[in-house]
Amino acid sequence: MSIKQRFRTSMKKVNGDLLTPISIFQRLQGERKFLLESSMKYEGHGRYSFIGVSPRKTYRGEQEQLIDTSHLTNKNYTYEGELISLLKQVMPRISSHTEYPFTGGGIGYINALTNDLPELEFHVYDTLIIFDHLTDEIAVFHTNIEAEEVAPNIDAFIEELFANPTPQETTYALHTPELQQDGVYGATFSGDAFALYRKLRIEHAAPYMYYIDFDDCTVVGTSENNYLQVRDGTLSATDQAPSIERFCQGTSQTVNTIQHGNLNPTLHAIDVVKALKPAQGLIGYIGFNGQVDFTTPENIITITGNRAHIRTNQAGVHFEALMKG
Repeated sequence: MSIKQRFRTSMKKVNGDLLTPISIFQRLQGERKFLLESSMKYEGHGRYSFIGVSPRKTYRGEQEQLIDTSHLTNKNYTYEGELISLLKQVMPRISSHTEYPFTGGGIGYINALTNDLPELEFHVYDTLIIFDHLTDEIAVFHTNIEAEEVAPNIDAFIEELFANPTPQETTYALHTPELQQDGVYGATFSGDAFALYRKLRIEHAAPYMYYIDFDDCTVVGTSENNYLQVRDGTLSATDQAPSIERFCQGTSQTVNTIQHGNLNPTLHAIDVVKALKPAQGLIGYIGFNGQVDFTTPENIITITGNRAHIRTNQAGVHFEALMKG
């Protein structure tokens, strides 16, 4: 199939029934990989998985200082101010309308991890793989976010994806977990973090499941609930979030514990994220197209070196099921 060209965007779809999101992730070559999934067990979830590697840039923020790192030039740019407002200013915006909710943008967290990590961190991916579980199609998107950027060869990228062998099975181990504070455990970790993710997605399958490689840590987790989403102009938020009425054009309504309304077109989705972020933080994506999808960290493991910090919203998390894999 020929590549479709849109303004600043290239896309190609291929039959992907010989692959899975797990095997695609394992075959990708590069650094700072991520995988976002949703269990097919949950109605209304599970159609798409998103996979990426080698982000174009990274935004890291702490104490009103946001650092923009280009992985192409290895140059850093520093901005001063409120972090989420700065993130809104620097995140590329590309208008695109596709059947997919996310075709590229920032993957990361806001105030969601351990105290010794940045308050905010997002990798920005200009090339994205989307696996459609309904059609078994793979779509590869590339968005040119900078004028001098040379678009990758999508055909060659896909050919390598099918040609690369799937790595051998790996293992991991969590050793002697100890309660550090309410709901947070510490443990010694050894082995492969992705093997832990594969075990976690089985033992704690949920509508939100994620694996993200950051520079200082790797994050794996699952969450039952959407906290905040903006898609196709519709703002949705859990009823545990503050009222969304002031961000809507017209009235909002609550259906099955979810608030819904039409986002005021004068606002950006990041404005809502800034206003409604909960104390426990958020993890998810900000799309180039202005759409966002965030969950709160529920069952989340942050691995830094040989230490794992495990947060759970479940009393007496079943460590026995995760100790080895």
